[in-house]
Amino acid sequence: MTTELTMLALSIVLGLMQIMIAANASTRQRGADWNVGSRDEVLPPLGGTAGRLDRALRNFLETFPLFAAAVLIAALSLAWSVATLGIILILVGLI
Repeated sequence: MTTELTMLALSIVLGLMQIMIAANASTRQRGADWNVGSRDEVLPPLGGTAGRLDRALRNFLETFPLFAAAVLIAALSLAWSVATLGIILILVGLI
């Protein structure tokens, strides 16, 4: 596995951890009834640590798709380059 794909996999783990930690902090601040409810009512923004964790999660969710796309495109480009080099080496060997 390339370094980029390893970083992508670790980013997925980071994202899952952020989701769990932010959800736990939100539930502690707003209560279990809010967590299991329909969440239709408008509530004030989260404050303190829960608010910071929620903002960090939103930031991750905004930037992660771009990072994942860049890593996957780079991996695809590298695979195509290696395959093309292999074809060229075979053709050179025939000459």
